[in-house]
This record gives sequence, C-alpha cells and structure tokens, in this order.
Amino acid sequence: MARFISDSNAVSMRWESGLYATASGDRLWIGLVQNSSIDESTGVLPIRYVGTSTRNVDLFVDGPKDVTGAFSYYPQNWRMFVAALGSNIDSGSPTPYAHVISELNSNAASPYISGALNPFTSFTIEDSKRTGTDGLHFVRTVNGAVVNTITLNGTQGEPLTVDVDYVGQEVTFTSGAPTLATEITTRPYMWRDVRLHIPSGTVIAELKDFSLSINNNLEPPHYLNGSQVIAPPIPLNRDYEFTATLDSTSENTKTFWESYFVGGSSLNVGGGSTFNMMLEVSAQIGAGSREAFFIMSGCKMMDMELPTPQEGVNETSLTIQPRNMVINVNDDVFIYSPFPY
Repeated sequence: MARFISDSNAVSMRWESGLYATASGDRLWIGLVQNSSIDESTGVLPIRYVGTSTRNVDLFVDGPKDVTGAFSYYPQNWRMFVAALGSNIDSGSPTPYAHVISELNSNAASPYISGALNPFTSFTIEDSKRTGTDGLHFVRTVNGAVVNTITLNGTQGEPLTVDVDYVGQEVTFTSGAPTLATEITTRPYMWRDVRLHIPSGTVIAELKDFSLSINNNLEPPHYLNGSQVIAPPIPLNRDYEFTATLDSTSENTKTFWESYFVGGSSLNVGGGSTFNMMLEVSAQIGAGSREAFFIMSGCKMMDMELPTPQEGVNETSLTIQPRNMVINVNDDVFIYSPFPY
C-alpha cells in the first residue's frame, strides 16, 4: 500500500486533432494548477418489476456514462482559451510569437477535429496521483474534453486565476507511471498586469476586481447508437459576461450611468448605447513581452449597482454582456494550436 500525497499530484493536457477523443502530440503544461476534479457517473439504473416478491431493487443495469470535470490554475499563457473559443492562428518569430484566438461558430468546422458530427475543439486531461512505485499510481485520462465554461478572475494583490469546467466523453485508468509535462517557469500573470478599457482606449484606473466568463452551453448527446458514452458535445448559444467592481469617481460613475446604462434618461427604454471594451493583461519580462488583449465588441451594460454605505469608499459594480470577442496574444509560446508541435 502507498499513500497519495498532494505534492506528487500532476495535471496536464494534450490536444486532440484528427478525430474527437483521440489525443495527439505532447503533454502540455496548463499553468500553475491549484485544484482538479473529475466527476464520473456510470449511470447505473435500478430496476424493479413485478413477480419477484421483494420490496428490494431487482436488477441493476448499465445506463449512460457521463463525465464532467473542473480545474483551476494561475495562467502563464492563454492556450486554454483556444479550447473555449474554438479557433486560433499562430504567427510571428521568435519572441514574442503572436496568437489570434477567435470564435468558432456552428457554420464552420473545427480546424483541428474532423467528423460527420462537426465536433468542437477538444482536448485530453491527464490527472495523476503518484507514488514512488510503478504499478501503484492512480492515473485517470479524460478523453474528449470540451470547455463548457471558462472564467478569468482578477482580485487586488493576487495572481489571476482561470477556472475551467468541461464535459468529457470517457475516462481511462492506468497504474503505470505518467509522462509529465515540461514545466513552464515564467511567473503567472498578476493583478498589476491588468488594465481595463471602457470604452476601448479609456483606462479605468480604479478597478478592484473583475470576472470574465465564456459559456458554450454544451449539450452532451446520448444517441441510440449502441454506446454508453456521449457523442461529441454540441455547443449551443455562446454567452459572455464581464463583471467588475471599482471605486466610484465623479467621472466614471456619471459616464457609466448616463452613457451606457440608462442612456441619460430613465424613460429611455432601450438603455444606454452599446460600446467596445478591452481587457489588457500585460507582463513585460526580459527581452520579450507577454501580453493578451481581450477585445470585446457590441457590449451592453446589463446592470449597474451603486450602493450608498454608511462608511468607507463608495463602489460601483458593473455587469456587461459583450456580443463578440477576439483575443490577441503576444508571448514566448511558439504554438498554441494542436499542430504543428
């Protein structure tokens, strides 16, 4: 018997290319992973029927298998957002390399995965708990993982965090030694690397925290096709949401309320005007730059809270729904896309 201790845990990813749920290429370092969980449901169905003269369950049968998972990490690059939005173009040479991460819609096939069911960009997760002896490890591999939601969070004085929830097809197990990803040693992105532009070009200097989420609203189909596992998940409507808390000032409070929330009049049923905005995350390190620009267009301010407290600094809380997003990245990672390596 061997005890599993957390300092020997590891979580890595592999892109899938060619066929859905088929890993390709090397194991990749995700970031500074803080936690990971895999939720497996074997779908066992208890059946009762007449004629058995018992109050107990009569039979257990195998039902649908469902796999979901989640992990959280401090980002050192933005590769996982390729899996969230679906498409990417790499360019540039060397340091910094450029990556343009863009939306994949239902009328376009994934550039990496082929198949009649038009699967979305997918990846494999390897979650390992290791001991000092081969044959006693506990290594689970989730095949066919697709990002359901991804959320980038920032809070004063802390590293940025990325939370990923995914839907997978099936989990395989081995007790053999896992192949570990090569560690990335650059520092994670921090709160001080962030600047919020509302609208684009106007920096909001009093930002205290934010959250940016992408939700693919996946539907995992269990077709009548002889299989217990799901077919490639179907991305339904895509939803973006950006929330922020900032110290209130005479300038930004009036602008947000008058221009973007109510439109200058409580009788303006349509609310304020739409606008473009940008979240800039830039860390200047060494000879090259590490930066990402989350460019959001067609934004609508859905909610604005401005409480009146008895003490302390007044704060404004914003909820914004963008219509479109593209992410422009410059960093020291050669390739974001599943191929080439």
